[in-house]
Amino acid sequence: MKGSTLLRGLIHGSLLLAGGLLVGIGQSVSDRLAADRASARPSVEANLEIGRLNSRIDELRGRLVVSDLKIERMNAVAQYSAAYRIPADLSASIYDAALAEGLHPSLGYQLVKVESGFRSKARSSRDALGLTQVRIATAREVEPAVTERQLLLTDTNLRIGFRVLHRRMGQFNHDLELALRAYNLGPTGALASLIDTTSTQGADYAGRIIDGVKAKGARRRTGGL
Repeated sequence: MKGSTLLRGLIHGSLLLAGGLLVGIGQSVSDRLAADRASARPSVEANLEIGRLNSRIDELRGRLVVSDLKIERMNAVAQYSAAYRIPADLSASIYDAALAEGLHPSLGYQLVKVESGFRSKARSSRDALGLTQVRIATAREVEPAVTERQLLLTDTNLRIGFRVLHRRMGQFNHDLELALRAYNLGPTGALASLIDTTSTQGADYAGRIIDGVKAKGARRRTGGL
């Protein structure tokens, strides 16, 4: 009887000891897991550093895009310069002005070629001036205070001439042939009433520009300009 009681006591004691050990082990494991979770959670400093790194990555990506655009522009300017046999600085001015005024560069180059043969000081018998052969009255539609002297400046002339053409395109629902024919007429006041769609007036002029643009586009698709 005493042996049985002693055995039960030993078993009970062992269970208590085992239970205590299990509780201790469980607490230790719980503490370790909590510590691991805390260590896995980024600190404020780490979050700030991650933010700085992400900002730096975005900045570098932006610079790369800008660099690619600059290279693309330089290549295009060089190709147009070679195709039209004009100085690189003039080619760059035409390219930039055309894009700034909402025209495709090929249209800008071809317009200048047909209008003035790339001569910045060109003056026609009708007093059309400069690279885009704009008359002062036409120029003042978009820049009222412009002077004749200013209109002979390369950048001013390109900006105004290309803006006038862009406006003509808007007036004629982006019909390029009609817009070019209207451009060729110069200052008219009521352009729509002066462009007869059944007439061939100005068609040769418009055709030379449009055909030139198409030809350059074909060369580009086949590895040329």
